[in-house]
Amino acid sequence: MARTSEAPYVDMQVISDDMADVYEAIATIEYSGRDPSHAEIAEATRLPGQVLDESLAAMTRLGMLTADDAGGERERVYRPARRGWSAQPDQAQGQKLS
Repeated sequence: MARTSEAPYVDMQVISDDMADVYEAIATIEYSGRDPSHAEIAEATRLPGQVLDESLAAMTRLGMLTADDAGGERERVYRPARRGWSAQPDQAQGQKLS
């Protein structure tokens, strides 16, 4: 698989089960049209706070996620750094099959 300059390569062997759950929750929350904030992710995964915080920090450090601090009263939002799917229902995105 070719690497892109968008995000660094992540060896999937370093991803824990909790991190996989967090990533899936973020993708699902985003696809449903909501912002994947810390509170939304915590509700979806039901992970203990420390485990969630450690997973989000590690995934951001590895380049799997981006964290958007919009400032103000809005909570930090996490998004996949690389996306091969549409973030909006009924709108295809990604690579076309030939």
